[in-house]
Amino acid sequence: MNELKRQHAAAIFINAARGLVQLAVPFAIIAFFQGLLWIFFIAFAALILISVGFSWLGWYKFRYSLVEGELYIEQGVFIKKKRYIQKKRVQAINISAGLLQRMFGLVKVNIDTAGGGMEAEAELVAVTRTEANHIRALLLKEPARSAEPNETDEEEIAYGEEQQEEEAPFLEQEPDSVWRLGKKRLIYTALTSSSVGIVLSAVAALLSQTAQFIPDSFYEDTFDAVVSLSVLFLIFIAIAVILLSWLISSLITIVTYGNFTIETYEKELVIQRGLLEKRQLTLAYSRITAIRVIRSVIRQPFGFVSVYVESAGGGNNNEQGSTLLVPLIHQRDLHQFLATIVPDYAIETPLTSAPKRAAIRFFIRMLIVPVIVTGVAIYLWGLIGLIGLLVIALAALFAWLQYKDAGAGAGGSYVWMRYRTIGQSLIISRKRKIQSATKQVSLLQRRKDLATFELNVQSSMAGKSFAVKDISEETGDQLYGWYSYQDEHDDIQKV
Repeated sequence: MNELKRQHAAAIFINAARGLVQLAVPFAIIAFFQGLLWIFFIAFAALILISVGFSWLGWYKFRYSLVEGELYIEQGVFIKKKRYIQKKRVQAINISAGLLQRMFGLVKVNIDTAGGGMEAEAELVAVTRTEANHIRALLLKEPARSAEPNETDEEEIAYGEEQQEEEAPFLEQEPDSVWRLGKKRLIYTALTSSSVGIVLSAVAALLSQTAQFIPDSFYEDTFDAVVSLSVLFLIFIAIAVILLSWLISSLITIVTYGNFTIETYEKELVIQRGLLEKRQLTLAYSRITAIRVIRSVIRQPFGFVSVYVESAGGGNNNEQGSTLLVPLIHQRDLHQFLATIVPDYAIETPLTSAPKRAAIRFFIRMLIVPVIVTGVAIYLWGLIGLIGLLVIALAALFAWLQYKDAGAGAGGSYVWMRYRTIGQSLIISRKRKIQSATKQVSLLQRRKDLATFELNVQSSMAGKSFAVKDISEETGDQLYGWYSYQDEHDDIQKV
């Protein structure tokens, strides 16, 4: 086994700082409202010492080694753990540099494996860029080597801790293509971002953690102040809060997706993004299990879409376990983009739409709850309950859109389906990437010869399923027959 190495010593500071930030904010709010700031500062000083001590122990006990295509890790202060991560299990490697890493000129490496869930299988919080590239080259990326290795190559392959600051030991490949998200598209992405709700929910979550420590007098004073305000002023405050949240979410989007670049190579693609925290995800084409094209209600009128990839690794919590391939692109440029970045998924997707007899089921699903609630509201509150008619009208509009968007198709080794919840989703997958496919017919669907088709693919989570409801039973049979047919046909027309 090669010599075991430790991370850069800056990992002590980085791990200690991460823990302190998570604890300090709610404690500071509690101390402020309780008038105990002096206790907070004393406790915070003690917390710094304890956190640094445990971080040092964690850093000292965490050692790793790369040998024969495997990553070996041993760690643990009180319970010692040893773990081998085989190269064949590695699905994606995410290299990022947050503010703390950039202070020391270092990066963080997350290694995702099949079945690893949303959390990375292994995380190195502070290594040099050279070391990160070395790990990626050994575990995922196919390195370009000289035709005839010489002494220099052998010296480069013999990697040691003392060599971390030297040049990259593997020859870097030139990308086959480079795609960049321009500044104009980045601004469009920010302005049409749907993360306003995320900002509001984050504030609500923080308040919920500290609400029990806020004095009752604060709530009473706030309630009295709100009651004394006019309705128009309250509406003005609500609009101001929404606009402020929209501005914050737009800034977060720009910081998150700034410098968005995709580089393609023979066997993998590399996605880079971020202004403050620079992230670099390497994803092998062979690990992609599906493509999702999303048309949100905000972006669809302008002809813009977002594209996600499902893969056995590389997703994150902010993207529901998927990987954002491109945050914003115009519909007219989509085929060319797919042909350049993920050519295996640049196909025509003619749809067999849901039949007319299915329309009533979409309207019933969307309208039954709003109609009942509105009826109860009118019975209890009279004319005020008529506001529910607006909700009914909106639900009816979405029911019509869901009916018009529902459809599916298959050809060659590909299957695709389109459906809508709020935004419209188009799913494209390949037969050999699908883990299971199901055709379901309920009692009510049987009366109208309708069916639901569902497929499951591997993703960063345990798996992800997609379903299109109320297509004709004939279409469902064709899709199910397509999946169960064993011969592969690759005569699909490519764009």
